[in-house]
Amino acid sequence: MKSILKAFSAVALTGVMVLPVLADDATTSTDAKDVKDLKKVVEDQGINYVETAQKGITLSGYVDVSYTEQFGGRGTGFGAGQANLHQFDVNNNNFNVQAVKIALEKALPDKNEWAAGFRIDTIYGADARFLGDSGFNNQSTGSGSSTSSVNGNSTFALEQALVKFRIPVGNGLDIYAGKFVTFLGYEVIESPANPNFSRGLLFTNAIPLTHTGVYADYKFNDTFEAKFGVVDGWNNSVSFNNGSDESFGGKAITGQLTINAPGKNANITQSFIYAPQNDGAALSAGAPTNGPGLAPVGDNPVFVYDIWGNWTPTFDKSGNTTLGFNLDYGNDSYNWYGAALYAQYKLTKVITLAGRGEYLHADANAGKYGAGGITNPVTGILSPESQDDFSLTATISFAIWDNLLTRAEYRFDALPSGTTGTQATTQNEISLEAVYSF
Repeated sequence: MKSILKAFSAVALTGVMVLPVLADDATTSTDAKDVKDLKKVVEDQGINYVETAQKGITLSGYVDVSYTEQFGGRGTGFGAGQANLHQFDVNNNNFNVQAVKIALEKALPDKNEWAAGFRIDTIYGADARFLGDSGFNNQSTGSGSSTSSVNGNSTFALEQALVKFRIPVGNGLDIYAGKFVTFLGYEVIESPANPNFSRGLLFTNAIPLTHTGVYADYKFNDTFEAKFGVVDGWNNSVSFNNGSDESFGGKAITGQLTINAPGKNANITQSFIYAPQNDGAALSAGAPTNGPGLAPVGDNPVFVYDIWGNWTPTFDKSGNTTLGFNLDYGNDSYNWYGAALYAQYKLTKVITLAGRGEYLHADANAGKYGAGGITNPVTGILSPESQDDFSLTATISFAIWDNLLTRAEYRFDALPSGTTGTQATTQNEISLEAVYSF
């Protein structure tokens, strides 16, 4: 039997200065790049990628199925409105084909030389409904803006499609161009690469999911790695402008700095995205729901800062404990921010326990997520209210069969009236998941 899927850690690291203290050469942990790399996750389960007839091109993926049951709590009835602020796990009393993921890649070599490659990631299934791209099937208005006719119910999504090449200067400068997943966030789109089945409040509501553009990646040494790019805003493959000022062309800049501890048992990753013009395209039909505020004021800029880290503490000589944190702050005239703590413990060779606790806030009038206030049932007028949401998740994972990850999970959410639009409520969800990776 193979060891359980490696996941991300939990408890907040407070700063770069503590990294050398936490480091221990005898204890290792996945670095920031590997955490986001599904290939590394699969290899850690002892699964070999399939090499195609063309040398160096590999085929990989997974099949993810689940059952989700949502039941009532304070303020709601059985199965009624129990998936507010969730993404991917939104169906009640339902068997789900979450995703059939297929990835085709020609990776860049370890050797620092002139080289080129590509990567394509496609997702079929229920998860694809939340990965729509408001740039596909767009129509130009002739004024620098665009409209979209994307169907948000599509069960196919192009998650990534990019070309990459290396310029052998210094340690090697890697350039990526096309559509790619965001730099921001502790969690990722691929469920088996996360410690929990359901995606958290921050991943779902505080950050983008994908970008289309170009970025550069440079690894200074084993401690520092930096990325910087120019993209078409949030979850878009086309630039959108909300006002008459088109000097920035609807573009955004994004970047990341990763710092690894000398012993590789801890890391901190800081990322940001800044759009000089508020990108309303994320709200177009079929686009993911986690875009900038629902009611942006003119062309006010959008800014999000994200920091996360993980740590395999040296006091656990077995290396079975991983701890992590994630903090987000965003602004687009109004503020939203949140925090998440993660903990994971490998109980046996085949059983792993994982926990997550989260808090997410949005200012009144921000319209960032949820209803954004209370709607008068008679007049239909919305009275804006700030939102303060809490969530707790407990997951148990099993790696009994080769290449197969099975999980059971309980999630609790406490939501204020400003989120639901009516009254404060609690949400409960029990889910079962099975993922076969190849």
